[in-house]
Amino acid sequence: MNRTVKILAWAILATAFVAPQAQAAHVVERIIARVNGEIITQRQFEKKKADLRGELSQQYSGLDLDAKVNDESKNLLRNLIDESLMVQKAKDQDINVETDLIKKLDSMRQDQKLATIDDLQKAAEGAGLNWEDLKEELRRQLLMQEIISREVGSRLVITREEMRKYYDQHKEEFKSEGMVHLAEILISNTKYKPDEAEKRAKEVVAELKGGAKFSAMVKKYSDDPSVDQGGDIGMMKTGGIAPVIASAVDKLDINENTDAISIKSGYIILRLMERFSPGIPPFEEVEPRVNEALYNQRMAPKMREFLTQLRKDSYIFLAPGYIDTGADTPGAALAAERTQ
Repeated sequence: MNRTVKILAWAILATAFVAPQAQAAHVVERIIARVNGEIITQRQFEKKKADLRGELSQQYSGLDLDAKVNDESKNLLRNLIDESLMVQKAKDQDINVETDLIKKLDSMRQDQKLATIDDLQKAAEGAGLNWEDLKEELRRQLLMQEIISREVGSRLVITREEMRKYYDQHKEEFKSEGMVHLAEILISNTKYKPDEAEKRAKEVVAELKGGAKFSAMVKKYSDDPSVDQGGDIGMMKTGGIAPVIASAVDKLDINENTDAISIKSGYIILRLMERFSPGIPPFEEVEPRVNEALYNQRMAPKMREFLTQLRKDSYIFLAPGYIDTGADTPGAALAAERTQ
């Protein structure tokens, strides 16, 4: 899982095909901020706010929803400015993400079970999305991810001694009922006839035994929605796994794969990513989780330092009444620039 994306969830826009949310009628196309050569409009701000409400409505409703939206809206302009600063920094460094953009679009095509990119475009436009706008949003996401990786992530060095110390101080956080972290390749029996599905599953196993990468086999063969996550289906309690699957997984070492397992929906081939013993597992067993926890802990303040420095090196004006909460002294430099 991309740790940077988790840290900067606010900067990554949803790419699923959902109809645009209704926005307030007659939103004035007013410039509310200038970030060097880019502008941020009231329409963009209102769109972000509508997206935020839609996301929060999954957990809240009524007055609680209104209160949560009002609270989290305080940082919306900061987030838009952060995004603009990072994209501009990436462009200044001549970072090119066009190849990654094509890969991302193709991954979306596969996730939607579509034959061609043209079909993906038609599906997007059918859902009310502007194709060029969608590509530009994806391009900006990729530029942000790359600049974060170069300017922040690559400079975070975590030693094993630091991880060991963190583990000793937070052992209870790694306590487990006994879990396994799995990835899967599913060959669906609704997509293929029984004999075809079995043959396809055996081909996957043969290729894996021949040295093929599991992630490549996921993209090539899997019919599961987890394709875009490399087949990752997350953590599972060992006591809650079906006996036939538990028996196959118990025999695996980390990064080993099962043979094809027949299940109701077809055939699955599982890969053991991590295993956690019941109780407090030994450090060696949870070392990747310790590293991620420590990385995430340090990433957030380092990101804010990076973005604060970008502000100092940039030319930012705000319309009256708007505040950038990411500035050193929010509101102190509020500009009285007139916009039409």
